[in-house]
Amino acid sequence: MRPASETIRLGAREWSIRPLNLRQVQEIEPILIAGASEAKGNISAAMAIVAIALKRDNAEAASALGDVEATAPEIAAAMATVLRLGGFLPAAEGDCAPGEV
Repeated sequence: MRPASETIRLGAREWSIRPLNLRQVQEIEPILIAGASEAKGNISAAMAIVAIALKRDNAEAASALGDVEATAPEIAAAMATVLRLGGFLPAAEGDCAPGEV
């Protein structure tokens, strides 16, 4: 079973994000690899990952993501949701992991 869409919230805005397609997964992977060499978190990487997820259904929101008033914890939570939908993080309890039926 595919994971269900999830909602991400940044400031006063919210969007529904579908499970990622393979192209989106491919776009995210190099960002994660580059970030693995850094010892601390990176807001720019989190924004890039969220923008990749938004781009498919909300291209305008993806291009204007930098203008959204949001906190660092909000972008971190949104990135975690995207990474879960792409199979980079474990599925939420009760959901099937990517590749399971």
